[in-house]
Amino acid sequence: MKHLTRKQVIDLAAANGNLAGYDLSGINLENLDLVAIDFRGSDFKGSQLSKSNFSMSCFDEADLSGCDLSSSNFTGASFRKTVAVGADMSFSTFSGADFSGCMLKQANFGNAKMTCANFDEADLGNANLQMTDAAMARFRKAILEEIDAYGSSMIGAVLSGAVLRNAKLHGADLNGADLTSADLTGAFLLEVSLIGADLTNAIMRETRLLRSSTTRAKIADARG
Repeated sequence: MKHLTRKQVIDLAAANGNLAGYDLSGINLENLDLVAIDFRGSDFKGSQLSKSNFSMSCFDEADLSGCDLSSSNFTGASFRKTVAVGADMSFSTFSGADFSGCMLKQANFGNAKMTCANFDEADLGNANLQMTDAAMARFRKAILEEIDAYGSSMIGAVLSGAVLRNAKLHGADLNGADLTSADLTGAFLLEVSLIGADLTNAIMRETRLLRSSTTRAKIADARG
């Protein structure tokens, strides 16, 4: 796997947009406009990708572990089966991005915008989702164990079959969310809005539901 410099990345991006399979570890790609670039399978470990525009780019099966992706634009980008353990995604835009099947443990999505993003079957264990906008995002069968989603917006999000054991959801907005068959064992739901949410067959063993609004929510079949 060939290691590239920042200048080589810029030149290749301008020439043909194909940067798949390169060693980009430790590289500084801050403040760049890299729209619709193919980074498939590339190694970004420990790299700086902040304050840049990567909208519509492809990072499928890349390694973004420990990367700084903060304050950047990833609208419509694809990250399928990417590894991004401990990556800093804070204050970035991921609207419509595809994170299906990703390994995102301990990633920091604080204040990120992820409306309509796809996290189906992704592992976000211990991730920081504080103050995120994840309205209409999909988390089908995703692992969300011990996440901190303080003040996050998940209006209309699909979390069917998701694992939310010991999740911290203080002040989260889950109005209209689909939580059917979700595992909320030990989750802490303080001042959470669940108006119109569907918790049919959800597992709520030792779930703490305090000062939360459940108007029109379907919780009759939830399992304690």
